[in-house]
Amino acid sequence: MKRFYVVNAFIGLLCVGMIYAWSVFVRPLETDFGWTRSETSLNFSICVTTLCIGGLASGRLMNTKTPRQIMIFSAASIMTGFIFVSRMQTLFELYFFYGVLCGLGIGVGYNALISTTLQWYPERQGLISGLLLMAFGMGGSLGNVTHYMMNAMGWRNTFAVLGLILGGLIFLVSLNVKRPAAGQIYRNSASGNEMNFKPSEMLRDRSFYANYIRGLTTGAAGLAMMGSAVPFAYSVSRDATFAAAIGGVVYLFNGLGRVIGGAIFDKIGSRKTFLFGVGGISLAVIILILAATSDSVILLTAGYIGGGFFYGYNVVSGASLIGKIYGLRDFAANISISNTYILFSSFLGPYISGVLFTRTGSYVFSYTVLLGMCCVSFLASESIKKHYVPQITF
Repeated sequence: MKRFYVVNAFIGLLCVGMIYAWSVFVRPLETDFGWTRSETSLNFSICVTTLCIGGLASGRLMNTKTPRQIMIFSAASIMTGFIFVSRMQTLFELYFFYGVLCGLGIGVGYNALISTTLQWYPERQGLISGLLLMAFGMGGSLGNVTHYMMNAMGWRNTFAVLGLILGGLIFLVSLNVKRPAAGQIYRNSASGNEMNFKPSEMLRDRSFYANYIRGLTTGAAGLAMMGSAVPFAYSVSRDATFAAAIGGVVYLFNGLGRVIGGAIFDKIGSRKTFLFGVGGISLAVIILILAATSDSVILLTAGYIGGGFFYGYNVVSGASLIGKIYGLRDFAANISISNTYILFSSFLGPYISGVLFTRTGSYVFSYTVLLGMCCVSFLASESIKKHYVPQITF
């Protein structure tokens, strides 16, 4: 029965993960409205920010509302946002209906599904987190389907159809979201930790802030790469079909990185997982800088495969640490607080990258800045004193 809840949550997170397919809409909107890259990048930053706010709201609502009620709100918000975007005429409408309304729907749905499903698997948080976050990351792979839909019916009709499909699927998922019975959760047998930290207690732990900085900086680099995948690929290849395919590939590997990173976290602990993840995303950024300077399609493909994989890898390792160290009782609230790093990484990454591209016409300088952020992430990883270490050595 527990597996059914994982499958159900997987489908729901795949739907809300459509946020990562944003980059496939960038060029058509810039062409039709004459918007700049910094203006369209700001929409992605707004969406990620309101996603984070929605997660905080969901963490609080989980104390008074059922997961089903929260998921129904998510379905209605995403459906309404997409449909109204299909009729928009101004940049403000894009920011409000996609950035704010869809972002909130995604945030509350994401938090409700993750926190509820993990309560069924307190002993395998890394692996289950990875599977669920893989679904969320793989939502961006739907960009390939979206690309063909836009070619067939235009971007306006594509938004409208996607709104109806995604809203309907999330509503069906909401009917099957359920918490385990009282007494079945909270024991973290894999780590031997039976303590459960309230948010106020977690915020007094210095290691929480080191992990926060690690997530912020790797998140900034990863979100910048995800948000600019399609336009960057097009600038190198001048092939729209190839660029859309790169968007799908990077999100596919983002999903794989999440499930593999979660499984590795359960086996080798947090310190080694963090250092490997930071090293991997740093290497991916370097390869993409080389791709931009040489116009190499091969390097670009390799860089985005690595970038997608290690961005997902880093996301799941941070989420797993929160559950392992601070417990599952208040996980919904704790993870929503931890995920507020996205508020900052969404601007440090996608928006700043977009602004620098608009000013220079090249991704070389902006990605060099991202490499600097990876160095900060390495130092933060080394500063985390309270590490999860598994009892069993594999």
